Amino acid sequence: MGNEANKIVDWKNKTELELLELVYNYASNGLRYGKSQKAKEWLRNKKLTVESTMASFNSGQLHHRKEKEFKEALERIGFMKASNVGSNCDSVPYTVFGNFSIMFPLRNEKNEIVNFFSAGIKNDKTAFLNMKGLYPGYPHEQTKKLFVVDTVMDAATILESKVLDNREAVISLYDGVFLEQHVEVIKSLKHITEVIQIKRKK
Repeated sequence: MGNEANKIVDWKNKTELELLELVYNYASNGLRYGKSQKAKEWLRNKKLTVESTMASFNSGQLHHRKEKEFKEALERIGFMKASNVGSNCDSVPYTVFGNFSIMFPLRNEKNEIVNFFSAGIKNDKTAFLNMKGLYPGYPHEQTKKLFVVDTVMDAATILESKVLDNREAVISLYDGVFLEQHVEVIKSLKHITEVIQIKRKK
């Protein structure tokens, strides 16, 4: 057990997919088992659960007390950025994507995490880490009816409602914007009979 704890990890050769999975596991555990009462309260107020929506909590502290190589790996995938703000200590200050936010994972066609959507707990400010993937994921190939909604939060609400049957699915746009991956997934669904786009009222 002690040897495992002291095992040196080659962070430079970790892939983006491996690092994003690691971030999600950390943030997911932080919400499920941590003392993040504000995060849990935020979800309760939105009437969302971790189990239905795959929500996680980014406390912004994943890199604290970690080695330089680990921080550089997270910087490589865009999850952190070295800050130019002066610091009184020797360590390099970082800005963290989705700091103190609820994060939802976006996935590729292989169901691998490729992106995050974050919603700030204090201000509801939202952001995407990049422009990859779909939330909650690529619809299963037997999907007959597909709901297309404007935002990740809209999709999370539908997932939580449990209204979808086993031949129905939902995907969210990027704040109302159709991207190539949305068009391609709709074209790829061989059994699709109905695509319903639900627009938010402005």
